[in-house]
Amino acid sequence: MKEIYRQFSHLLFGLLICAFIYFADTQIALYTFVAVIFIGVIIADAVSRGIKIPLFSYLIDKLEREGSFPGKGALFFFVGVLFCLQFFGSEITITSIIVLSVLDSVTTVAGVNFGKTKIFGKKTLEGTLAGIFASAAVLLIFTSPVTAILLSVVAGITELLSPVDDNLTIPLTVCIILALTGLAPVF
Repeated sequence: MKEIYRQFSHLLFGLLICAFIYFADTQIALYTFVAVIFIGVIIADAVSRGIKIPLFSYLIDKLEREGSFPGKGALFFFVGVLFCLQFFGSEITITSIIVLSVLDSVTTVAGVNFGKTKIFGKKTLEGTLAGIFASAAVLLIFTSPVTAILLSVVAGITELLSPVDDNLTIPLTVCIILALTGLAPVF
């Protein structure tokens, strides 16, 4: 049950970040993400040392996976977003965050609850396909069917095979694909 709450917060968090980037000035968004990363590292270090920080300690306790560095996923998420926003602009970055948020959340929830066929480590075919289909369905609101399918399949493969945290690799991969192909989302 904890994983469902964790993934729901991942999805909600990602969509809120998309809204912020969409409505904020790009420079303000960049400065905000740098500040969030800086403060996040301080908070994560304090929590890892056993210091209780109101709200943050509670959220980390309720949402972080056992044995993981406190807030690791959120920090990697912000580092990935910051990098993408700086080098690819807001439209491409928003698209990459939508893909990450939907695909990663659905892949995990579907894989944990319905996954039977292991294909790579703990990853399942059912989870991967569910994430790809869900991501493509959401992307159809903003992009062409070809773009939605291409981005979702590439992101699904990235999520499956990524040697590092997928909060870094999925947005970066999606941004690179959009930049190289010129397949721009419509916002």
